[in-house]
Amino acid sequence: MEIGTRIRKYRQANGMKQEALAAACKVSRQTVSNWERNKTLPDIASLKAIATAFDTSVDALIGNDAPHIIERFDADSRRFLAIFFLMQVCWVSSYLLRLFAANAPNHEEELSIAVAEAFVLGIWIMTLIPYLRYTRRNGLKTIGDISAHLLEHMQQEKSLGMRLTRSILSHIYVWNWLLCDAMMLIALAGAGWLTPLSAIITIAASSLIAIIGRHADRWLNR
Repeated sequence: MEIGTRIRKYRQANGMKQEALAAACKVSRQTVSNWERNKTLPDIASLKAIATAFDTSVDALIGNDAPHIIERFDADSRRFLAIFFLMQVCWVSSYLLRLFAANAPNHEEELSIAVAEAFVLGIWIMTLIPYLRYTRRNGLKTIGDISAHLLEHMQQEKSLGMRLTRSILSHIYVWNWLLCDAMMLIALAGAGWLTPLSAIITIAASSLIAIIGRHADRWLNR
């Protein structure tokens, strides 16, 4: 029996309409209909909500569909990982292009950089919608939540690229701190203001921001 059929049987046995189940799972009625017709699969958060609504366990709900669902979740997490890093690349690229535009020798080159920046911004906006949909669906509020969630789905990956990715995600705050340092130092160098004193002040300021961000992350996870 497929999971959609099982969800429908549980719902009917509990005398619940699709609208009521949709409200319990915080999704649309059409989403519930798609689940029951096996057109789409519920995510982890929805599975927990469905199990709670039917007073059963997630294991009982998914039955023999567990391997298929795990494969689907792993594929979704890999897709989200690609989106997550693409957004970081777009953010850094946009920053560097803006820096180059500020130092462009003529109007034509400045215009070319502006077009490239608009292209990068367009890519970032296109990735923003699936990013927000995934984080909201899985209850991911902070960068710490995201790194922990992705690490959970990458434990079995043995390739060099995935091992490197796990290392970055495991120390996401350190990498963010180093990235912010590098970008601010590049900006100072581009403006001709880079001195030993300005470098020390920049690193100290970014360290303070990183500490505040880490504590804010912990506060949000309480």
